[in-house]
Amino acid sequence: MALAALMVLAVVAEVAAAETREDELKRVINRNTGFAHMTRGMNMYTLIALRSCVTDADLPVLRRLLFDRDYVTQLSAAGVLADMGAGGRAALLSALPEATEYRARSTIQDALREADDPARRPLSAYPLDERERKRIRGCGAAAR
Repeated sequence: MALAALMVLAVVAEVAAAETREDELKRVINRNTGFAHMTRGMNMYTLIALRSCVTDADLPVLRRLLFDRDYVTQLSAAGVLADMGAGGRAALLSALPEATEYRARSTIQDALREADDPARRPLSAYPLDERERKRIRGCGAAAR
């Protein structure tokens, strides 16, 4: 009985940690979102900030964000997954069959095309000056 209770607590703690990480990544996206023509949108600052916060351990979280109700979050997750090499590409491919909504499916397909483009530059190679780099607000104290 005690072992079962510990197992349930472990699962609940894991789910809560994943939700907390998901919320943290959404905050990074929201802090680095631009506005143009009265419309909220993702830009390179968004992608660079999010990419600076994630590792391969975050692949499942980014995959879940592909299905977020917020389109900017979907685009940002897809763009970062496209930049994460084989692991990111695998996460995109595994999400494709679940993408029944046109917008999510199209976003994932676009990210896969981008990931496979031989002319694609990694996000870390995007040219920014010092002023622009300071504008990016990533995760936690390390990003400040």
